[in-house]
Amino acid sequence: MKNIVFTICLFVLTSSFFYAQRTDNKEASVLLLKKLDKKPLVFVDGKKFDFPVEIIDPTTIASMHVLKGKEALTQYNAPNGVILIQTKSAKRFNFTDIKTVEKGFVLEDKNTPMIIIDGKKSNQKELKKLTPDKIDKIEVLKGEKALEKHNASNGVVIITTKKAN
Repeated sequence: MKNIVFTICLFVLTSSFFYAQRTDNKEASVLLLKKLDKKPLVFVDGKKFDFPVEIIDPTTIASMHVLKGKEALTQYNAPNGVILIQTKSAKRFNFTDIKTVEKGFVLEDKNTPMIIIDGKKSNQKELKKLTPDKIDKIEVLKGEKALEKHNASNGVVIITTKKAN
């Protein structure tokens, strides 16, 4: 009789143990599905991409970067992470190649000083051609003097080259 009672108790305990595990698995699978439902932000060529990522042709991807955790939260406020995709076809425009022309002269970077070589207004390209052995004198004007004499708010570099004997 003791064996029968012991067997029934053992059966009840093991069945409840297996049932509890099955419930935990269901809860875990529900949590996993909820987590999978939360998708990361996706940016393609710097623009937010609201479509499924699967529609992007993998052969057009040049690079892909994944941000997650603290970095994704601070930079994009994205708790589920961020996927940054750069495609091969996206051309980045190089703004450093843009030149401004004023009164027939190509202006350099708006913060560079005016360059005058032997009394003539010049540019960075001509300055780079000069070698130190050909320079006789360099004078730098800044502030009010540069504005008064040459109307140059970023200063003036005046270079006098050596004359051939």
